[in-house]
Amino acid sequence: MADARLTDAQIRAHRVATMPGVLDTGIQDTPPATGGARALALRGLDPGGLVLVHSTRGAMHLHRAATLPALAAALRPDSAADLRRQQFGPFFADLPVPIGTALDEVVTAMASVMADGARRSKGDLSTALTGAVDRRLRPWCAGCATHHVHDALFRLASLQAGLHLLPNGNGSADFVTGAGSGRPSPPPAEARRELVRGFLRNAGPTDRDGLAAWLGLSPAAARRWWSLADVVPVDVAGRTLFMHPADLDAARAAAPADGLYLLPPYDPILELTDRRLLVPDPVHRKQVWRAAANPGVVLADGAVAGTWRRRGGTITVTAFGRGLSRRRLAAATEEEVVVAES
Repeated sequence: MADARLTDAQIRAHRVATMPGVLDTGIQDTPPATGGARALALRGLDPGGLVLVHSTRGAMHLHRAATLPALAAALRPDSAADLRRQQFGPFFADLPVPIGTALDEVVTAMASVMADGARRSKGDLSTALTGAVDRRLRPWCAGCATHHVHDALFRLASLQAGLHLLPNGNGSADFVTGAGSGRPSPPPAEARRELVRGFLRNAGPTDRDGLAAWLGLSPAAARRWWSLADVVPVDVAGRTLFMHPADLDAARAAAPADGLYLLPPYDPILELTDRRLLVPDPVHRKQVWRAAANPGVVLADGAVAGTWRRRGGTITVTAFGRGLSRRRLAAATEEEVVVAES
């Protein structure tokens, strides 16, 4: 049993106190230009200097432009076996060449196509890669009725190629060549250590499985990444989780959690935090994390108190119990609020 212990109140306090620091891990914005702006506004963060890229798990995230060289160095996989099948699918299990070779080939082709500085849709860029990429990296896609670069490989390569995404306002985004930050890429181990540190700061208490799920890593790769972390065990209601020592001290000293936030779907709190810890009730967990079209979540004093969806100009809140008043919810948004109980 771990010696250090945190109460539920301390965990909720830490959860709220660390909200402004989420750019250390990026803010998921899927579809583009949807939840990212709300997540930034809730934290009082300026969107200036942020760019949208395919980052962790290949999903679209907002990141500081200056951190992209380190992010690319950290996320470039050492082996196809490092990629978790649940997130990336079976394609990499039978990759005919080393993953570094595959990435370099697609990156080189992307850079050549995008050298003219034009803005291209994903479909246009994919089509332009057809003659320049090994056929073995372009499996048949029944949905598109053509051979093209596998989607997961395409997304991984776009970050390595320095491509950014510009939303179109209709749920899609175009690729452009990034201006670059002028910073050299650090060694992968150094970049990964820093990324793990940001994860621990924003996700803790957590464990190696949480890191694996966030990054889309296989168990073996997660063990290597976790070995870079400086952690101490923490007892949380009988579970042994882990935190960085400085974060444990900060959690113990944090002011009590206060405030009500309407978190957007895929908010960093939802994507980083241990799901069992954040939403203890398994029925409520199924309502928060769905197979598709996740709702937003109401965070009240650091605890998940319900879900919400917008329909037209009305926000419908499904409360987990009786702890949410319409008056308090209305104070958190300028839109009309309707409250129902779960």
